Amino acid sequence: MGDMAQDFANYLNQNLAKLDFDGDLSLEWQKKTRTFTLEMIFYAANPDSQEIVDSDDVLTDADYITFIDEILFFDEQKPVNFNPEDYLACLPFAGKRGWTKQEADGFLAYLQEVLDNGQSDLLDFLNDDTAEEFGLTWDGSRLASLIAQTAGNKIILPYPKF
Repeated sequence: MGDMAQDFANYLNQNLAKLDFDGDLSLEWQKKTRTFTLEMIFYAANPDSQEIVDSDDVLTDADYITFIDEILFFDEQKPVNFNPEDYLACLPFAGKRGWTKQEADGFLAYLQEVLDNGQSDLLDFLNDDTAEEFGLTWDGSRLASLIAQTAGNKIILPYPKF
């Protein structure tokens, strides 16, 4: 399938599968709200059974730690109510136009950085008794920079058809 026939969701799904990540990535389409959520699941060994309080204030000393965060993609032309605090990042797309290939490629390049740093930071957190909390870091200006640096491919990746 050539780039012209691809839509936003198919392009992201195909390229998410190519990222170097030991966890799980899942792109879900919420048709009613015209949104997508990208779920990122990190796994890390906790060989010392360090006690950790999770996001639900539950204490655990499990042998393996699972950390989940999400990115929301939303239609800037059909606003939906959401709490930005519930997501690592909230990224707009241009209605039926979706994103350009340049935007998607810049996002994927930055996502690889976020995943690499997140996995490393999670392991550091588990091995540092003084670390109080762990969370992923998102830098919108870094994303914008990578989009700008990506070859100016203006091919449109439209919003998927039902």
